[in-house]
Amino acid sequence: MNKNIMTFDEWAILGKDEGMERGHHKSVEHMFKMILEKNYKNYTALDLGCGNGWVVRKFKDYSLCDDAHGLDGANHMIKKAQKLDPQGTYFNENIESWNPIQKYDIIFSMETLYYFKKPEKIINKIYNDGLNEKGLFIMGIDHYAENFESLDWGTKFNLDITTLSITEWVGLFKQIGFNDVQFTQVESKENWKGTLIIKGTKFLRPINYFEKL
Repeated sequence: MNKNIMTFDEWAILGKDEGMERGHHKSVEHMFKMILEKNYKNYTALDLGCGNGWVVRKFKDYSLCDDAHGLDGANHMIKKAQKLDPQGTYFNENIESWNPIQKYDIIFSMETLYYFKKPEKIINKIYNDGLNEKGLFIMGIDHYAENFESLDWGTKFNLDITTLSITEWVGLFKQIGFNDVQFTQVESKENWKGTLIIKGTKFLRPINYFEKL
């Protein structure tokens, strides 16, 4: 078990997941508003790094969502999610070694992607293996280079963290192939730069048959 998964597993045991839910609630509301703007109907969703499953349950409360699943590496987080949502579908897997068994219309991630040494590998996997065509990937993160108040979190919370700038995060989305990439910062105050939200849509490039000639 890697360092980050061990830390979050311990936080689940200590009940800190409930504080994480409260702390991220307003930012997630902004993310859901952005999702609703896409006018998806009868869609499927996956929360990558779902914790106790609160965002999965939120997706399932929307009548336009056919089904929502959650995935998290911390065993006790998944146990809590299953206890709170016995009929739900939750996967206890390390996101780095995760191999999607189906594709989704929306993949959502809040406060997860910077816990990986090479987040571009996860985003690439989302694009190629996790999303349907015209699918949406939307992520929210509080730790990024411009948010100075977050830069000591690795030491403070015993976590391995990758620190990228807004430009670098947006660049990863574009390099991997996402279209209509947009970003915003929400819930900022005083020295806190807020949650960075980035979204992109998967559109496969049409085959140009003249390229084969």
